[in-house]
Amino acid sequence: MHIEGETSAANRPASIAARLWGLCKLLRPHQWVKNFVLMLPALLAHKLFIGNIWHQVAWAFVSLSLSASAVYVLNDRMDYLADREHPKKKQRGFASSLVPLSWAPATVAMLSISGSLIAWSFLPISFLYGLLFYLFVTTLYTFWLKRLVIVDVLVLGGLYTLRIIIGGLATDITVSTWLLAFSMFVFSSMAFGKRYSELLRNQKISAENDASLKRRGYHVNDLALVQTLGICTGMMSVLVLSLYVDSDTAKEYYECPQALWGVCIAVFYWICNFWLIAHRGRMNEDIVKFVFLDWSTLVGAVIVIACSIIAIWPFG
Repeated sequence: MHIEGETSAANRPASIAARLWGLCKLLRPHQWVKNFVLMLPALLAHKLFIGNIWHQVAWAFVSLSLSASAVYVLNDRMDYLADREHPKKKQRGFASSLVPLSWAPATVAMLSISGSLIAWSFLPISFLYGLLFYLFVTTLYTFWLKRLVIVDVLVLGGLYTLRIIIGGLATDITVSTWLLAFSMFVFSSMAFGKRYSELLRNQKISAENDASLKRRGYHVNDLALVQTLGICTGMMSVLVLSLYVDSDTAKEYYECPQALWGVCIAVFYWICNFWLIAHRGRMNEDIVKFVFLDWSTLVGAVIVIACSIIAIWPFG
């Protein structure tokens, strides 16, 4: 029974602290782990701890993370109406009305300017250009590219590769073509996995109403095709890695490059397990959470590190 003058908890205005916490969640700090790929050019060139390289990587990480958060806030502001129809995304700050929509412009401006100022102050000008290009592509993705079937996946995979390129610009290290090819294929496979999981989750709903998928250019009938494309691109990354083992580049950096076959096996298993979980409908749509919480990632990482150490400093 409703008593006049009594306000329900659901309709009670959120406190400033709650709104600020909601704003912090909009920044998606857990997604910042994706920016650790910045260190790959320096790490794989065995230069991460030479001179001030790691300082450059650290500043690049902060700059890119702030800039990425600006795009996350912009994306949530643009999609808040659609997010209200999503079982999980409806809890986001703008979709749930916890964070006022009027906060978005100032937040986006503050984050993007802060990231750019850090880049301009502490990093090579080429990094700043790369960062601005990243902001351009991600903004274009928010407003247009994510609605283009297949293109959206290629952009998501390409953004990981762009992060690696930006990492090379931050440290003035030339990024290997092998690394670029591998990253493009493996991250595109993960992006296809994300779309596959969304299609699978919406399969029953979309049988009656396909509107939610059509906004991104996909239909329920695309499920098998998306799965096939994802598996194929994943296997292509293993092929690139396998060819790298016997390349002149590998022989230049490793005393025993044959040990890297263990890395190939680990990556092959991880991709197979990734798609097995996706096929069974147990894939979290947040691929970052899956990657860092699934046991196969930990086991694979241990094998990769062990094989890499053996390749650099072989026994005997």
